[in-house]
Amino acid sequence: MKKESLFRIPNYPAWFGADTFLLAGSAVHWIVISVMAYQLSGSVTVAGWFATARGVVSALTQVTGGTFIDRHDHRTLILVQAGTCCILWTIMGTLYLLGKLTFALFAACCLCSSAVFGFLGGTTNAALIRVVGPKRYAEAESINQGRDSAVNTAGSPLGAVLFGISQAFPFFASALCDALAFVCALFLRLPREDVERSEEEQSLSFFKDMIDGWRWALASKTIVSAVIIIGIAQFGMFAIHQAVNLSLVEQGTDPLLISLANVGTAVGIMVGSLVSARVCDRVPVGKGISIIYVFMAVSYIPMALRNDYAFIVLSTCLASLPMPLFSALVNGFVFSKTPVTKQGRTRAAIMTVIMLIGSCSGALAGELLPRIGFSGFVLLMMSLALVGAALSFANPLIRSIPASAKWDSVEL
Repeated sequence: MKKESLFRIPNYPAWFGADTFLLAGSAVHWIVISVMAYQLSGSVTVAGWFATARGVVSALTQVTGGTFIDRHDHRTLILVQAGTCCILWTIMGTLYLLGKLTFALFAACCLCSSAVFGFLGGTTNAALIRVVGPKRYAEAESINQGRDSAVNTAGSPLGAVLFGISQAFPFFASALCDALAFVCALFLRLPREDVERSEEEQSLSFFKDMIDGWRWALASKTIVSAVIIIGIAQFGMFAIHQAVNLSLVEQGTDPLLISLANVGTAVGIMVGSLVSARVCDRVPVGKGISIIYVFMAVSYIPMALRNDYAFIVLSTCLASLPMPLFSALVNGFVFSKTPVTKQGRTRAAIMTVIMLIGSCSGALAGELLPRIGFSGFVLLMMSLALVGAALSFANPLIRSIPASAKWDSVEL
């Protein structure tokens, strides 16, 4: 029997709109941030470390953010996140127009945005399971991956075009997207009975509640194993993207061309999400992860052999094809098995570690590119993907996870 469209589920359109516009707000200025960091500082190394600083700030604020999300109304928090980001990007654009945008002010606004993202950015994800339910979570994850790719494909070049007209325009565009996310969130209605917490949970202080949630998440050997596996995948992908961007920025490449160099990733994810939505319910999680890692390692070979646009686009497109399925399998299993009242804290426990690992990719790329070259760096990331394949196959907890139809019989 054909499944009902997710968009027929009450509140899903409003959730989807809010989450999409928040993502679009980030996509429009993503490339611009790297370029401006280099322009204002005059150093590729500083630009790489600045990317790392933003990641560290997001990761650290997420430590307490997950608990805050679990203890407060998700709709209100989405409104706060969208409103705050709208104000920050408006300030950034205005400072540039007034000729007052120094590297210090630029860094302050960006780091504030990273802090908001880390503290409240998991709210839409925590609310998703309340909207679609655990049985359709993996499917929703697949759709989100395709949506994310489509938004990034359009947003990054758009930001570059706006940047070419005026360096303030991408920030005003981000502010507009966040304002639209705010409007969508106004229509979001989440049933309170879905998130009723026990009297014991309600009586806990904030930090005891945080420790309780983290203890629950980290007590699961499966979750800890998943963190290691996801961390390897994210670090490899982030590092490759940082290496591509920093290499092109150093060569003085036009921002529009830099954004187009990432189109391969976006196209691969969009195609992969269509496939993932159809097969994610049938693919065994454990075996699927190992195969995906090997596929990613092989996909980087063209880029390692030749550092030019055609080979970069080919490699990134191939490597990103299985990423929606990877996300649907790993995140789908972990978060569909996580209690609704612990979604924020569990996601924080996982994402804090992953973001801290991933944030180091910018600094690593900035430091190693001058020493081992672009091809050498890509080869290093290829070996990392193979390590991920070996670890996932060797771990019986991961290797034995079945397809989603049998998840009810498996303990987290």
